[in-house]
Amino acid sequence: MTPGQRVRVKAASPIAQRKDAAAGELGTVLCCYTVHGRETSERVDVRFASNAILWGVAADQFEPADGAEISRAS
Repeated sequence: MTPGQRVRVKAASPIAQRKDAAAGELGTVLCCYTVHGRETSERVDVRFASNAILWGVAADQFEPADGAEISRAS
């Protein structure tokens, strides 16, 4: 995953089950990084339309949203 990429919360994700974000809710990746020494090492910070931000969530809890990537000016 890359910053600016649009992602969707997976339906089976514990995030959706805990009500941190609804299954299928769209968000934008703010930052993507690797944490060494953990089972799931790729982590992301994601902002949703409600302006809620989830910090340090395992990247495998999200799936790319079809054709929804934000282009950034260089």
